[in-house]
Amino acid sequence: MKSRIPFIDSLRGLAVIFMIQQHLLSWLWGKKWISYAITFPDHPVMLSMNFMGNFAAPLFLLLAGAGVTILNNKPGISKSEFIKRGIFILLCGYALNILSPHWFMPGSWYVLHTIGISIIISPLLMRLKTVYLILISLFIIIIPAFIQTRLNTPLMAGDTFMNDLSRSGGILRIIFAEGHFPIFPWSAFFIAGIISHRWLSEKNKNYILYASVSTFTSGFMLKWIYNYGYFFATGGRFFRVFVFTPYIYPAHPSFIFILLGTALIFFYIFTFIKHETSPIRITAVIGRLSLTWFFLHVILFNEILRFCGIHQNISATGTLLIIAAFIFIITLLSMKWKKAEYKFSIEWLMRRILKLQ
Repeated sequence: MKSRIPFIDSLRGLAVIFMIQQHLLSWLWGKKWISYAITFPDHPVMLSMNFMGNFAAPLFLLLAGAGVTILNNKPGISKSEFIKRGIFILLCGYALNILSPHWFMPGSWYVLHTIGISIIISPLLMRLKTVYLILISLFIIIIPAFIQTRLNTPLMAGDTFMNDLSRSGGILRIIFAEGHFPIFPWSAFFIAGIISHRWLSEKNKNYILYASVSTFTSGFMLKWIYNYGYFFATGGRFFRVFVFTPYIYPAHPSFIFILLGTALIFFYIFTFIKHETSPIRITAVIGRLSLTWFFLHVILFNEILRFCGIHQNISATGTLLIIAAFIFIITLLSMKWKKAEYKFSIEWLMRRILKLQ
């Protein structure tokens, strides 16, 4: 097997766990709830786990950005390598749209789509100086507030709205502003990954910590201004820059900054872990199969088991037991799969089909 950077795989594995536990909780738990504030006192564990799931997509995007930077540093890598990888991930996104009709429509735009597009354009991004990448990422985070104000996007959007291509602008609205994980603002996390690994390579690791604190603080400052009730933050053309909702559909700048700060601190902390001796290394084998487990858990729990009548009708205890059992099973399977060099996984197929380095 080719050499890997252990903390990248381990952190990606943690993101897989965050993702799976949130999805299974949503698809299995029989409790119908809307507000964290109302439901949290009665179900603190379930809602805490649900909230933790918000960190999965930020980590996937951040690590994808770091990954292309690592790839770019390898000798003999051409631009076509990035284009092939990006197109494959993009096509995987559309394949998942078709394979999970209870969640998506064929034209839906999810995290895989944004990762795919970001990888395709990554050779252009990596040519830019760090200061320009920082400015671009800030622009990408802020601009959706104005786009969504212009489009009159609701402050909370469900799957039906995010899958709807019938509105004026059609699929472009979904791709850039109103899909599950539109390019604006989510590609900013990918760019942050490029910047973070660049700082790591330049022995400026602490810059990642400073960026984490800065973005986290910025998010809370915007939230405080909104909660305080300043007139410009609660109405008018600028209010979406400040409005805070602990949801990512759609995600507003205040929450995006908080998520970005959290993702960066995860990245920073994991760079210190000695994975050869740390128990966290077990998540690395899961991270190597992140795309495979992404597909399998969606198809199994949101499609197959739905047909078996297992959908949002399990108790909280039963849901937690299923989540724990499934994560335990995929951990064991990942360890076994590693011995077979992950043969026949989606990641293995990508390397074989595209003849990647």
